[in-house]
Order: sequence, then structure tokens, then C-alpha cells
Amino acid sequence: MKFEWVIIPLLLCFVTTSEIAVQLEEDNGASEYNEDNRASKYNEDNRASEYNEDNGASEYNEAIKRLQKVEQTYTRHYIFTADNIENNLYIPQYDASIKDYKTDDDTTTTAKPPLAALVKDIIPLLEKSASKNNLEASRTLGDFYMFGNFSFPVDYKQAKYYYDKTISIGPDGHAYFMLGFIYSTGLFGEFGVDQAKGNLYYQFAMENGDMNALLVLAYRHLKGICVPLNCELAVPYYAKLANIGIEWFQNKSHIREVDYNIRISDFNGGLFGDKLSETGSSIEIRSRIFADLKQTFEESKINANDHEYVSLYYSGMEHFKGDYFVEKNLTKAFNEFKRCVDLGEEIFGANDYTNMVQLDRLYLSSCQAILGRMYFKGLSVPQDVEKAEHYYNISIKVQATPEALNDLAIIEEKGLLRTANYTRAIELYAAAIKNKSAEANKNLAKLLIKISGGDPKSSEHRSDIYRSMKEAAYSGNTEALYYMGEFFESGLPLISDSDDKPTCSKTAMYYREFVRRLSPFFAPHLKYAFEELKSGNYKNSLIGYSIAAEQGFEAAQISAAYLLYQQQPLSQSLKSFSSERVKIAVHYLECASKQANVDATVLLGILLAGEDPKAQMKVDYERAFNYFRLATDRHSSHGAYKLAEMYEYGLGPTNNTVDYFLAKRYYDQSLQYREKIEYERQLPTSKLSYTKVHISWALLRLRFKYLFNRKAFNSSIDETSADGWLSAFKKIGKKSSSTEATEERKDSPSRADAHHQGTPHETDYVENYDIGDYLVISLTFLFFSIFFLQNIIRQVRRARQGPRPANQNAGGAEDNVEQNWGWNGMEVNFRRGNFEFHFFAI
Repeated sequence: MKFEWVIIPLLLCFVTTSEIAVQLEEDNGASEYNEDNRASKYNEDNRASEYNEDNGASEYNEAIKRLQKVEQTYTRHYIFTADNIENNLYIPQYDASIKDYKTDDDTTTTAKPPLAALVKDIIPLLEKSASKNNLEASRTLGDFYMFGNFSFPVDYKQAKYYYDKTISIGPDGHAYFMLGFIYSTGLFGEFGVDQAKGNLYYQFAMENGDMNALLVLAYRHLKGICVPLNCELAVPYYAKLANIGIEWFQNKSHIREVDYNIRISDFNGGLFGDKLSETGSSIEIRSRIFADLKQTFEESKINANDHEYVSLYYSGMEHFKGDYFVEKNLTKAFNEFKRCVDLGEEIFGANDYTNMVQLDRLYLSSCQAILGRMYFKGLSVPQDVEKAEHYYNISIKVQATPEALNDLAIIEEKGLLRTANYTRAIELYAAAIKNKSAEANKNLAKLLIKISGGDPKSSEHRSDIYRSMKEAAYSGNTEALYYMGEFFESGLPLISDSDDKPTCSKTAMYYREFVRRLSPFFAPHLKYAFEELKSGNYKNSLIGYSIAAEQGFEAAQISAAYLLYQQQPLSQSLKSFSSERVKIAVHYLECASKQANVDATVLLGILLAGEDPKAQMKVDYERAFNYFRLATDRHSSHGAYKLAEMYEYGLGPTNNTVDYFLAKRYYDQSLQYREKIEYERQLPTSKLSYTKVHISWALLRLRFKYLFNRKAFNSSIDETSADGWLSAFKKIGKKSSSTEATEERKDSPSRADAHHQGTPHETDYVENYDIGDYLVISLTFLFFSIFFLQNIIRQVRRARQGPRPANQNAGGAEDNVEQNWGWNGMEVNFRRGNFEFHFFAI
């Protein structure tokens, strides 16, 4: 039986045909059945006899009927929409006393009152059924108390009680999985964390056919999280998941689901905002993108009817794709594409689509190809391959599109309208590949496998098969990832004239990436988590994201960490965080960092450096230094800046000594990485220029430190006294080639702690010098302020005296001198003869 409202509906669909009877100590008063009765009751051949009048089946079935009626009438209230969520996603303060997030008034929680039908009818029926040891009822009650479906108030202790009760009645994969999740996370302070027990329950869940537990164990063994690292065990797990996923994908590939595997922090520009965050955004609001493109184009049109195909195409795409806020509407999409195609037929059909401008060709051809795809796959209209071929041929006549060429090849290969013609299919696939079609590369490889009898290793085309499939995978084709995993597992690259060497890690990479791309199938709880977030149910959202985080989804790890800990806001009051919740957040950030999320790496360093006392993290400068160093090795501007700060103040390097030499080097490196990011993102300089200010200010601070405290710098630059302080400062960070090579060898992350070449200094010297920083800056401002005020007084005095007669020569030389001490806005000029010196008050 399938329940759409269940957060993990797939659990009931993948139960193994043979189940093991796992006996756990029963502590919930449900030990009334003896071993013989239990074995007989849960024999798979007599599973149907489990639900009868004696064990609460009637109450359970009645509850489910009423629940289905509630589901049909239930509507959500959203506080976040596509119009207000960007740069406005605020996570409220979590209040441990009420065990929930506070709302804006800080008095009530985000929880909504539950539906009356739940409290009065459905829950009592389920409780009555569970009291009669009905396994399904106990599990359903556990889900209600865990996930808070239909605004039902969550109660984690009650949820655990019913999951325990479920497995006391009989083995159940979902209940085992949820207990493993509870012990692994402690539900963020509700229970004690026990990873050993969590792994045990995950193992029980997997052996009872739970796919979510299989995902967790595959990820843990691959990365060595809470278990010994074991790639050889992870690969069979991921291969099993991939085999399940490929069957679903090939049956459902014509319907692309919205991918909710996103980092919710990206709605605010990332973990550090849009100015400092360096990890690319995972957010793609397609309806907004297509609407903006359509509006931009229409605003630039001279006449209202110019290039109308463009507007119709984007209108159709808004409904065809869908996103996190707008549901797909294939009927509306079909109507828009049909209007686009009919308009082209009316205007250019009689002339065989000649004399068209290139822009019209591009968009009209795209409309025709998509309309053909909708007929070919039966999307919102009855499937009609003949009509599909008609529109594909017209599309190619207007302008060849890879989608039309690929689908025509499929029609020829499978003989959908006439006898199968492999030769013609290969020609069409080749034409599509020339038009950059990853799908055609994959289909050509599959066709060559079919021609070879299904065994690519024995095929004479094995080199072509491997090359085409690899190109498809690297061009973004999802299905090709599965076949590449199979190729590596079978050793095909070794005999296909390829330089690739099959390894366990590469095989796991292909399978794991394939599973990640199928997150709508493997992780439907990601959609639940986002729906709860839109509704303001942050606590429920955290559960959904944490489950996906345990399964290794990097974006979910960031989202879960973001719900547990956020950087302190600038405009609101400071937040406080419990140590238990921060520890879980740090765990997820570490997992994301291992998956190359550089912002997570930098944030770990910031937390360990104790920059936020509200986080209640134990300060560990050594670990913070290593995280900053790791981020720098990944070309992070933010990481290089933080690493330079640690060298500047002697926090983290060997012996905790100050090294201005390396501080300047990494400040310079931070600027270089920032410029690289600007270039790669191709953003206007003005948008990211503010992110350079803190780096430039740090370099200026180092200049003043060098000017007033030369002894604090490395003694390796002995020529400073001869050349002057400015030229000496410019030499900081520059080395001979031999010295630079030595430094590069020491730049390895594994030797980060030993990377230090300065002379040792006392700790109290560093503390005293922090005061000197402010003193130098204050004296500098005072110096400029005095000159600024003096010139204002001089100008006022001159104005009071009034203009002097032109023929009055007495004191003329003095007047010239005073005029040469002129002030113009923020600029003061000193002039003496041919010498002129400018400085600006800052």
C-alpha cells in the first residue's frame, strides 16, 4: 500500500523477498508472542494473514481511508515564495526551552494547529490499532510524531517509542532506519549520540530491504564516516542502488522531476553571502529565468510582432520545466509550443521555411522539436510517433537540433514506424553528436553494444563504445554515468585502448554520481524538507535535510548545517546556539568539506578559531589553521585571507609565532584568487569590488606594522635599511626561484603545521602588538586630521580678511606662499617652485 504523505514512500516498495528475523530486547511490553508464533506470523508466504480483526487491521484501514480524504483537502500556507525568498531567508532563533524555532515576535513557535480530523479521528484509530500490536499502525504513528505531517505536533520521544514498538512486533526496514537515524544524530540534543548503535540499526534496516539505509552505509564506507573506510564494500552497495535506479530512470526518463537537492543557504548568496561565498550556487528558479529572458527580449523589441517565436518559446518553457515554486503544467506548455509552431507554419510554411532570419530559425526549430518530443513521449497528449516524426523533420528543415536528430535515430533504431534500420540510426546519431548531443553519444554506444550481442568487452567496437559513453558522461548525460560504472567494474577500459585505469574509487565515483543525479527518486524527503521550509516549519525541514545529509548528499549537508548554525546577523540581535546542535552542524560541514565544498572548509576554520563565542565551540587554532590551509590549497580567496590573518597574529602556525612575511604572501594570494573568481564568473567588477576592501586594508595594516616595527618582520630581508621601508615592503613575499621551490614543497596540506620560517617571538609581544595596531591607525588619522583642520582654519581666516587690492604688492610673496598651501575638497597641495606633493585625507 502506498501513502503519498509518507516522507519516505519508497521504503514500502523495496522489501527483499527473504527477511531475517532480527530479535532485539523488547522493552515496550510487546513480548506476548513466543518465538514459534513470531516465526509463523512473519513468514512471507503468510504475510497477508497478519492483518485481521484481532490485530487492529480494521482500525488501521479506516484511519488510512480518512487520512486519504484529509490529504485531498489539505492545503499548505507558505511564508516563502519565489518573490521573497532570495536574500531574505532568515532562520529564527532556536529555543531549547520550547524545543522549536521562535517566530518574529519571539513568543510563539512556528508550529501550526493540527487538523481536527487528525486529533479526533485518525490518531485515536491508529493508537487503538497499535495497542493491538499492529505493525503498520505503530510505524505510521512513529512517522506522524517524527515528521509532523499535516501540521501534527512532533514529539521525538513518542516517535522513538512507536518505532521501538514496531520492531518489537516484527522486523521492519523503515523503523530500523529511523532508529538508526535517531541514534546517529541524537536528534540534535534530544537523545545521546551513539554511532555504534546507529550503524547496527542501519545494518538491520538494509538487511530488511530499506533503500535509505543502503544509501547511508554505502556513503559511510566510501568516506570512512563512523566506520572504517572500505571502498571495496561501498562499490557493491552503490552498484545495487544504481541497478535499482536505472530501471526507474529508463521508465521515467521522459519526465524530468524538479531536483530539490539544493543548498538553502544559496538563497542568501551562500554560507557567507554573495560577496564572500565561493562555492557555486545550486539554486535554479527556472520559471524566473525564463520569465526574465522573455521580458528582457520583449522590452528590446521595436515592433510588438517582431520575433514572436521567442516569447512563445519562453512562455512554453516556464510551464514545461517547473521549479521549486511553480508546478509543471504540460498542458499549458503544449498550447504555447503549438501556437509557436502554427505561427511558423502560417508565415513560412508555404515558402518551405525559407527567407527566415537566424533568430526566428533558432526558436521556431526549438518549438517544433519540443512539440515533437511531447508527441513522442505522450506528454499531456496521446502518444503519436507519426506526428512526432513529422515535427522532428520540420525542425531539422528549419534548423537542425540535436534533440530532433537523436529522437529520429531512436525511431529508426527501434523500428517504431517501419522496419528497424541500424545504418540510418547510426547516421542520425552521428549527426546529432556533431551538434553536441550527449544523449546521442550514449545511444550510439548502446546501439553498438546491441549489435555486438550485448557484451561490450567482446565487441570489435569496444573502443568506440567506451569513447562514446565516456564523452556522454563527461557532457552531462546521467544514464551514461551508470554504464561507465559498469565498464569500470568489468574492466573494459583495460582492453579498449584507453589510458584510464579502473580503480575502486573511480567505479564508486560513477555509480555515486548517478545515484546523486536521481535524488528525486532516491531522496524524496528533500522535497518534503523544502516544502516544510517554505511553510516556516524549520524543525521539520531539518529532519528531512538531515536524513539526506546522512545519505551523503553534499547540498543537504550544507542545508542541515545552515538550519543548525548560521553566521551572526548584522542587523538583528545575536543568536545563541547549543553545543549539541553546533557539534552536529560541524559534523555536516566536515562531510561537505570532504566533498570539496570550500565555503564549508572556511566556516569550519572560523568556528574552530573561536570567532563566534555564541557557537560555544572549543577554540583549536591548530585545526582552524589546517582548515584555512586546505581551503587555500583549493584556491579559496577567503581561505587565503584567513590563513594570512593567522600568520599575522601568530595563531596556529608552529610555535604560535608571528610571520608577516607569509602573511603578506597569502594576502596577495587572496587578491589573486579573488580576481580569478571574478573572471571565471564573468561578473561586473563593481559587484565584487567590495570583497577586496578587507584584503587591501589588511595589506595597508601590514605596511604600518612594517614602518613602525621592522624588527617584527623576518630577518631574511636585511637590505631594507639601505633601500627604504617602501621598497623593502614590496619585496616581502618575493623570493628567489630556489627559495620559492622550497616553499612550494612545504605548501602541502599534510605539512601545514610545519610551514613556518620566521624567528620565534614571545606570546605577550603579540598581545601588545594588537594594541599597537590601533595606535598606529589612530596616529595616522590624527596626522591627516591636523593638516585638514589647519587648512580649513586658514581658508576661513582668508575669507574673513576679504580680497586684497590687485596693486598691493606688499606681502605678495607671502600671499603666494599661502595660496600655494591650497586646499581643494579632500586634497591638500604643497607647492614649492617646481616641486609638488599631493596627499589625500582618508
